This record gives sequence, C-alpha cells and structure tokens, in this order.
Amino acid sequence: MITTAAAGRAWHFSHALGRPTNEHNGKTGGYRYPVDLAVAPDDILYVLSRGLGTKTAFYDFGRIGKTTLDEEHLGDFARREFTWPAGIATSQDDRVFVTDEWEHHVAIFPTDVVYPFPEFNPDGERIGQWGEAGSEPGQLSRPSGIEFDADDNVYIVDSGNDRVQKFTKDGEYILGWGGSGSEPGQFDRPWGMTIDSEGFVYVADWGNNRVQKFTPGGEFALSFEGTKDDGGDLSHPANVAVDSDGDVYVTDWGNLRVQIYEPNGDVITALYGDAVKLSKAGEYIIRRDSSTIVAFRQVKDLTPMGRFERPTGIEIDHQDRVIVCDTRGRLQVYAKDKAFVAPELKAELL
Repeated sequence: MITTAAAGRAWHFSHALGRPTNEHNGKTGGYRYPVDLAVAPDDILYVLSRGLGTKTAFYDFGRIGKTTLDEEHLGDFARREFTWPAGIATSQDDRVFVTDEWEHHVAIFPTDVVYPFPEFNPDGERIGQWGEAGSEPGQLSRPSGIEFDADDNVYIVDSGNDRVQKFTKDGEYILGWGGSGSEPGQFDRPWGMTIDSEGFVYVADWGNNRVQKFTPGGEFALSFEGTKDDGGDLSHPANVAVDSDGDVYVTDWGNLRVQIYEPNGDVITALYGDAVKLSKAGEYIIRRDSSTIVAFRQVKDLTPMGRFERPTGIEIDHQDRVIVCDTRGRLQVYAKDKAFVAPELKAELL
C-alpha cells in the first residue's frame, strides 16, 4: 500500500480505473483525455472524456463513461454530442449536465441509456439544452466548471466572461459575480469549481494561480494559493474538491499534482500519482494481446507512468475517497485515513 501522510491524516492509494481508449467489447471502460467526473449513488461514476475536441472520424472519443468505483464498466453514452466539453454534474433527479466551451451551452442527458461502442443515437441523445453565447447576465462564454447546490440550483464557471453564474436547473438566471482581474473576487480564465456542505463555492482561478472561496451569494471569503516557501504555490489550478472534514483538494495542473490544504488555507501535503499497478482494463489488454505483453515486460520501472499527467477533474465521494482525472487516460483513487498513526521505526541492531 502506497501512503502519503501529513498532519495526522493519510491518503492510501487504492487503485486506478480505465485506460486511454474506448471501451472494448462492452467489458472494459476507457477514457480519452478525461477532464471531469461526477459521483452518483451506488458508487457510480460519470466520466467526461473530451477526446480530440473535433468532429472527425475520431470524435467518438468524446463521450460520457458510466462505471463503478470497482471498475465495473456499465457503458458509454453521449457520443457525437460535444465539441469541447468541460464540466459534468448530476442533478437530484438523476440527470447529467455537461458544459460545452465551444457551443456556449449546457447539455442535459438521461443516465439510464448506454450505447455499446461504436453505437450512438443519430437523432441525438440529449433531453434538454440551455444557454446562449454572450456577456449579458444569463449568457455564457466558454462555460467550464458546473456544480449543483443543496437546493438543486446550478452554479457555472463562465470562464470566457471571468465570472460565476447561478441558475435554476432549467436555465433560469438567478445571480452572478466576478470580473476580469487579479483582485479578490476577480478571475482570469477560471476553470473548475465545487460547493461544500455549508454551501460555500470554491473556484479554480486558473490564470491567477489560486482557488477562491465565496459565500453562496458571491462574497469573497478566502484564497488558497500557498507560497514557494511552504510548497503550496499553484500553477494553473484546474479543479477543486472539499471533503467532509473541510480539507481542500486542488488539481494543480501545471505542477502535475493534487495540492491539499487545511480549511483555513494552510498547506498540508500533495499527491503526485501512484498508479504503479494496472487497472482492470489494463490487465485485460495485457492478457489478450501478446505484443503488449512483450512491451510491458520490457518496462523496468512503472513509477514515472504512475504519476499524474496534467490532472484536471477531481471529486470526493461519501467515504471521502479522492478520485482524480488523469490525462493519461485513467482515474486514480485514494482512501483518506483520518486517524493515521505512523508506524514506529525499529532501532537498528548494533
């Protein structure tokens, strides 16, 4: 077991999910540039793959994968429904909402229909859509992060307009805040977001290398950014999550890590990726492909491949398991130990 410990806590690497491709024979799931994920009941995950971001023959790589935390692949859907998807979230009535930066809108999908590769519905799979391009209140420009609050209203990071906006789940505008700049409450190309159990809103301020915390109404509360001295300085943070203890996790895209902070902004530690064992999908490929077996046996050290490569989406489930989108085409899962006791070091025999 690989463990990262600090400040009376520990994070044990659990396992990796997926591989950098499509599903295979409906048995194993894969992802192509996974950018975000959403956690649903019964340990189900919805993983948003951006793919190549162009409507070509390879556009099927852009889709939503439905899987369990135990890597039971349930299927894919929403193929050929996106141009440049960015964020994903689920509503209380079990619908999936996805932002599309290129189309400047939010697309809505059911969760009970999947399509075995390479099938898709040529008439379209979305059951709803709202949003239009612009800078007026309620309009969107390159929307990215998306999250529902306890009242099932939805907050969206309106990245192109450097602001956050709140809507009903049907797209009715409620409020917004922000603006371009580097002062508290201003943004520079913000990306992901989350909402904690008390309703506070956290926004990954990508261009300003920080995460900002706000009240539900948009009042600035705190900034997470660290310094070079404490090792917590950020480089283009992509997304953010908060666990049940209030600890804050940031996918530090530029520094290839997940930075962890105390609720007050103090630095705790960082995760760098520990996927030195293959996922179930990876093992399946090894078993069925003799040429892959030969290539795999030639690899002497898997540690570099186990590290995060431009981590993006991050979520925390009801057990405080941390799930990270890794652009190597997989997810990495860590279990949090809240009462970790470091093992005693044995004295060397003289």
